[in-house]
Amino acid sequence: MKGTTLVLALSLLLCTASQAGWGWNKEAYNSAKSSMVEQRVTGPSYCYDAGFEFSGFVTGFWPEDNRLEDTLGGGVGLAYFFGHNFGIEGNYSVLGSGTGGGSDIQVATFNAVYRLPLGGECCSTIAPYFFGGPGLVASGRSEMLWNVGIGLDVRFESWGCIGMFGDASYNWVDQGQPDFTLMRAGFRVPF
Repeated sequence: MKGTTLVLALSLLLCTASQAGWGWNKEAYNSAKSSMVEQRVTGPSYCYDAGFEFSGFVTGFWPEDNRLEDTLGGGVGLAYFFGHNFGIEGNYSVLGSGTGGGSDIQVATFNAVYRLPLGGECCSTIAPYFFGGPGLVASGRSEMLWNVGIGLDVRFESWGCIGMFGDASYNWVDQGQPDFTLMRAGFRVPF
């Protein structure tokens, strides 16, 4: 239930921000219109060009059973994109204590990322993306994991392409620890 609520809240936040009308020029809409219709097609924003990106995020952790507790935390990530679409990303998260007040839960992943900048006049700074790859989870002992997920990235050209993102991933753990869902929401800064 917590996961569903968090996904809906993140979706509402991203949809609200993308529809907020930033940069809207009221005079252009109130002035006389030409009888000729202008048609423009734009490609993806330059915000999704090749290069490095730094991410900071809050994260939620929901395991499948009670060997670990539901908890919140935060983390950082570094990605490199080879063009508009394909990139690689490393993330590190630290979350609250494990069962019985034990050690913190740490999750590190190294993912391949494929994003799809939408383009067009309305959506050039919006990019859904898919990711997946290997990683580690540690809470007292380390285990190998595999994860796959989906997310949404929204950039603001007027802010130097700084953006917000939200995503969710399912993580399969190899042995002793339970599989879990990890949700993140945060900011991205390309450089």
